[in-house]
Amino acid sequence: MGLAALLSLSACFHDEDLTPLPIVTEGCLTDVAYEPARRLVGVYCADCHAQGGHNATHKDAWGHAIQLDTRQEWLDGKKHLLIRLQPAVATDEDPPVDVMPQLSFPFQPTQAERDTLIEWIKRGSPNTVSGFE
Repeated sequence: MGLAALLSLSACFHDEDLTPLPIVTEGCLTDVAYEPARRLVGVYCADCHAQGGHNATHKDAWGHAIQLDTRQEWLDGKKHLLIRLQPAVATDEDPPVDVMPQLSFPFQPTQAERDTLIEWIKRGSPNTVSGFE
């Protein structure tokens, strides 16, 4: 990961100062045994959706964003996550919603990585090493 990427402007909400901040890539799904989900959500979601991420400093941090520190928070948000992880589905919403991660975020998942998370959600997000029941 290059220095420029690490110091990129976070895609999260900011209150005042727009000084580039290091991108947070850990803290999500800390209680999840399925490593691919933990790793992918860390890289692509922690910056805005972990307690240690940049949304946590926003005045209404968890009033507008799903916190993803734990598996239970992931399960609670799975309906919204399933929509926002799929660009075609997100843009078909009325009104359309942002695809996650936002396009302004410097790290973007491949389709295979999106599919890994989508399929894990569809399987009920089992907390197993294999990601299956």
